[in-house]
This record gives sequence, C-alpha cells and structure tokens, in this order.
Amino acid sequence: MEQLIKTAQDNDILIVDMRMKGKQGAMSQCTDGMCIIAIDPHKVKSIADRKEKTVHELGHCMTGAFYDATCPVIPRGRCEHRATAWAVTHTFTRRTLIKAIRSGLTELWQLADHFNVTEHFMKDALTYYELYNGE
Repeated sequence: MEQLIKTAQDNDILIVDMRMKGKQGAMSQCTDGMCIIAIDPHKVKSIADRKEKTVHELGHCMTGAFYDATCPVIPRGRCEHRATAWAVTHTFTRRTLIKAIRSGLTELWQLADHFNVTEHFMKDALTYYELYNGE
C-alpha cells in the first residue's frame, strides 16, 4: 500500500475516503487534468480489498482509462481492462507469480494470501499473465 500511495503522490493523484451510494466501493475521476480516487471505507472488506480498489483506480488514472456510462463511444470494458492490466503489472510480475506457483502455492486462495490481494484480483492477474484459463 505504501508504494501505491507514493505513486499517487508522485503523480499528484489525491486519494480520499468518501461514502458512496449503491454497490460502488471506489471510483476515480479526472477533471481539468487532476485525478481523484475516492474509496468508501464502509465498503472495504479487508486490507487486501482496499489495496485492490486503490491499485485498480490508480490504473484508471495512470492510463487515462476513463469512461462515461452514458457515452457509447468509449467502451467501458476497454477502460476496465486497461486499468486492471496496469494494476496487475504494478502489483507483481509474471515471473514472481510463476515462482510462487513452483514453490507449491497452487490454490487461488494460497496465492491471494501470499501476495495479500483478494482472490478476485489474483484471478485477474493469473488471467492477464495467461496462467489461468477459467477452468
């Protein structure tokens, strides 16, 4: 988390705690060249969940992958993929994951615990690095 906060500070990205309506637990927005990440602390389930939310939203800011739900010109899926790809590659490398797997950590939950991330994020990482095919 410290490295994520440093990355945000180095890039003038403000991270704030803010209550949000609905299921959304985090969001990022860029206005006039300034990015802000808001995280609802009431919707954060664990330290790993906060880390996932922070790094994913940081991915939106660092790649400029923003979309407007009412605008079909910029596909949401493409923006989400870019943010997730940035998040994964700035959390660990493919080589690091392979090393952990070869050491005997073969279950999704084991890898997630080892890297202090959520199982959801670990699945995204394994898929991104083509180490998981969805079976």
